[in-house]
Amino acid sequence: MTDAMDYRSTLNLPKTGFPMKADLPTREPQRVEWWREHGTYERRLERNAPNGAWILHDGPPYANGDLHMGHFLNMVLKDVFVKIALLDGKYAKFVPGWDMHGLPIEFETLKHLGIKDFHAIDPLELRAQCKQRALFWLDRQRDQRVRMGNFGLFDSPYRTIDPSFEATIVNALADLAERQQIYKGLRSTLWCVHDETALAEAEIEYEQRVSPSIYVRFTADEEQARRIRDVMLHSESGEELPLSFLIWTTTPWTLPANAAIALRPDAAYGLYRVGDETVIVAEALAERTLGERYAGATEIGRARGEDLDDLAVRHPFMDRDSVVVLAEYVDLETGTGVVHTAPGHGADDFDTGMKYGLPILNPVDAAGRFTAEAGPYAGMRIFDANARIIEDLRASGALWSGGEYEHSYPHCWRCHNPVIFRATAQWFLAMDQNLLRQHAVDAIAAVDYTPEWGRTRQEQMIETHPEWCLSRQRTWGTPIPSLVCVACGEAVLDPRVARIAAKRFGEAGADAWWSDPVERYLPSGFVCPKCGDTRFEKEKNIVDIWFESGLTHLAVLGRDGMPWPSDLVVEGGDQFRGWFRSSLITAVALKGRAPYRHVMKNGWVNDEQGRPMSKSRGTGIDARDAMARWGADVLRLWAASVEPIDDVRFGPNVIDQVGRVYRNVRNRLRFMLSNLDGLDASNVVARDVMEPLDRLACVVTDAFVARTKAAYDRCEIHDAYLQIVEFESAMSGLYFDALKDPLYSRAAADSRRRSAQSGLLYVLTRFLTVLAPVLSFTAEEAWQFLPPFVREQAQSVFDSAFDVHRHRDGAFDGDLALWQQLRSLRARVAAISSPRDFEAQLRLTVSPTLYKRLHALGDNLREALVVSQLSLQQAEPVDGSGVATFELLPADGAKCARCWKYRELGTDADHPAICADCARVVRELQRTV
Repeated sequence: MTDAMDYRSTLNLPKTGFPMKADLPTREPQRVEWWREHGTYERRLERNAPNGAWILHDGPPYANGDLHMGHFLNMVLKDVFVKIALLDGKYAKFVPGWDMHGLPIEFETLKHLGIKDFHAIDPLELRAQCKQRALFWLDRQRDQRVRMGNFGLFDSPYRTIDPSFEATIVNALADLAERQQIYKGLRSTLWCVHDETALAEAEIEYEQRVSPSIYVRFTADEEQARRIRDVMLHSESGEELPLSFLIWTTTPWTLPANAAIALRPDAAYGLYRVGDETVIVAEALAERTLGERYAGATEIGRARGEDLDDLAVRHPFMDRDSVVVLAEYVDLETGTGVVHTAPGHGADDFDTGMKYGLPILNPVDAAGRFTAEAGPYAGMRIFDANARIIEDLRASGALWSGGEYEHSYPHCWRCHNPVIFRATAQWFLAMDQNLLRQHAVDAIAAVDYTPEWGRTRQEQMIETHPEWCLSRQRTWGTPIPSLVCVACGEAVLDPRVARIAAKRFGEAGADAWWSDPVERYLPSGFVCPKCGDTRFEKEKNIVDIWFESGLTHLAVLGRDGMPWPSDLVVEGGDQFRGWFRSSLITAVALKGRAPYRHVMKNGWVNDEQGRPMSKSRGTGIDARDAMARWGADVLRLWAASVEPIDDVRFGPNVIDQVGRVYRNVRNRLRFMLSNLDGLDASNVVARDVMEPLDRLACVVTDAFVARTKAAYDRCEIHDAYLQIVEFESAMSGLYFDALKDPLYSRAAADSRRRSAQSGLLYVLTRFLTVLAPVLSFTAEEAWQFLPPFVREQAQSVFDSAFDVHRHRDGAFDGDLALWQQLRSLRARVAAISSPRDFEAQLRLTVSPTLYKRLHALGDNLREALVVSQLSLQQAEPVDGSGVATFELLPADGAKCARCWKYRELGTDADHPAICADCARVVRELQRTV
């Protein structure tokens, strides 16, 4: 008789090569190489080709630095959607792209070369250096994107520097010029004096700035004062006193360009006697403007703004008049209600200047220095001149008061220096020509937006879009093929010239514009449309890079099996005024409708305190460093765990929390894999003959797949993440606990164990398919430890499919309700500390309806509740819960040394410490040894 035998060797203990420790930073690069060697993405793409295309069009990042976590969030979200479509059987061809022209790359190149002034290097040499740097960063970023686990045609991306792309840009300019959508005109445009170029609205960031705040007298001469008094005066109490309009400005440097002062037409303006002078301000702002002097002031006259139109005062220091004009944009919230107007230095000012025929004065050069037109300030840098101008105003008596004012001010997106408005002749896309603006707004109706409020945001960005300034005074970009007449200076963008240039650029690249003689681009018989001369020079403006990137849909889609428009675009929220908008405008202008069917925006990535992270300011975390520390899959899970349409937080504490979820998922995968030992194609139990609990687990898995796939299809990745976490928890808390006894203690080939293994295989393969878009590395790693017969049918997890619609019948909802009832009962058992699990027997009385469902489970019910004995009775419960009595008592018998259930022991004399079931298994093992 054996009294103290060690029965561990007789158990079917878990066995798998799938490691508990993930070691993602080490293993993931190996998996990337495995995918490459096996052509995993390309093979599945080819297999899906007959099923129809689904295209996510990549908004191109700038090739000018390492990728940060904001890039990671965006690029992984894109990859998740591509993989969802791939697993759904669609031709999800993803062509990544890079924006390789423009100031961001030129700026980085000059910094790399140690050159401060771009004029100091030959244009062709600078272009060659920029191309070299852009290609360097493209390669580096490409490696980082692939390291994220992203799928796509990364060996053949689209690049805005490719000759074919440059030709597409110039052909688009030719088409727009033919439709008279492009014109050259003098306008007051945003200008960066540091980078010496015009900027588009999308190239502006607003930052806090402290500016001088001054109130200045615009004083009337004797005749001007008489005319103003005739309109405003109630009595003769202020007849001989000096009279001035008070203006407020935070840009003293613009005063040399002042041509007018603007009033609100429907506002009331008061003429106030203050000491020995009279001043005019809006009545609504008089107390704030006059400050301490308001108490001693007397209003001696008043008039509406419209009554003062076309009067005049003298400029405070230039020898000219400033005219009184009317403008609706004058507000009564700040300032004096009298707005200093310099048409050369403001968009609203420019429009007012054009309306009134004012001189467009621009006494500032490209680098932000005053020209001779600025009189005594010539040669000074404009912001440095502020103090000098204020001092001169004080000395002349024109300064009413001064101080400082902190406010939001536009800055250049790249160099982060404050920008100005500067009137220059530029090429513009006419937003209202051919009803382009209205057509673009109308096109939004056919697009889905996630979140839905993005639709309103996009409409606002189109409705408020100024004339689009297309030209840039820089070197690195695609040139606008415009010619300048030598005789009369007329600038011409002729479609014929543009098409010649497009053909040339397609062959030789856009460098040819700098190296070729102008005659190469002249059509036969070409003359200046203004004066008829035949002598021309090439303009050296490049096109706005937002126009370039806004044409990626034209350069990439509609060819090579990728239909136009795309099905989805995903970018940051700033792209409503950036790439989303530029793409929409160019598509509507050229093709009459939106270039995408669905727009999704993702939020910014902030630090753990919610403060902005910015690569350009050095406060961001590079994606490469984060992957080296935590592994890409944990970061991918973070990307799914957050609500990506909102701003999200990132940092070590956040990732530690996500890491715990990842470890739970990995442990569940390991449990399932480790209990598939010995299962092959010949002994897999068909679903319809599985044990009831295993069939129920399959139903729950089907429901999980369907719910998660629906969330994926709605672009609600966070909801899909919650489904994954809930499923993992539910399976672990009920099904896996229930299976441990039959898996470990039954004979290896026992029918109950084979059913359990077959159920696990069903759950596992479908769980891995659902995980694959998010946890791509881990899902693939686990797939490679599946039984060989599974991998013979599907080499990779990305050869699998969602399998959403199978096995849903009339009993489906009832089965799900039964599952929840079992979870509730199991939770009640687990909540009692003593007797616990197998130490207990359960006496359960339930309603007749529930009794029928539970009784059908047979011994699987006891397994699911993890007790040693179970008594099930039926009776109507008092409270309608379905459970009449729930009694957990100490189990009968003694603890089996092998299976740990409480049973009658000693039925086998050779094995007195184990139950009869275990004894039969042990004796069978001994016979086969």
